[in-house]
Amino acid sequence: MNTILKYLDKAMSFILIVLVAFLAIGVSVTVVLRYFFGLSFSTLEELLTMAFIFTTLFGSALAIREKQHISISYLADKIVGKSKKKKIISAFLVDLSILFVSIVMIYFSILWISQVGHLLSPNSHLPMSVYYIFVPITFFITVFYVVIDMLSYFVRIENADGGYSTDDVLPEDKEK
Repeated sequence: MNTILKYLDKAMSFILIVLVAFLAIGVSVTVVLRYFFGLSFSTLEELLTMAFIFTTLFGSALAIREKQHISISYLADKIVGKSKKKKIISAFLVDLSILFVSIVMIYFSILWISQVGHLLSPNSHLPMSVYYIFVPITFFITVFYVVIDMLSYFVRIENADGGYSTDDVLPEDKEK
């Protein structure tokens, strides 16, 4: 299981790296073409918009695995207190709610694709299903990661190699 997770984590990280690189290069090219040459490519702008959306979808799935989601824990801390058992139950309930929302999103996104997926995008003239299919795919991955997180309360599962695990460490702290 841990091996499969490592490969999936690396694949998700690679996809995100490619998407962010495409966004950075694409936006730079778009800005240069527009401001220096007066050219605008609507197809490229459409693809950049979709890449931005894909980055959000894939990033949110990977954030669940790496436990990097933003949380506002003030209320939970007040209710749960310092009890480790209550914190685990609280985290499990949060995972359960994410699981429920993700399953609902999969169901309704598949319905949505079946109804409007045949329409062509205005600029690239690709069927919209090419873009929309990433919604259920990323929510399937989210469901997988949430189930893994829920299992980790009962079975030993290795933590993800978070890309930003040292964000809270200052350079001078590393030298010590």
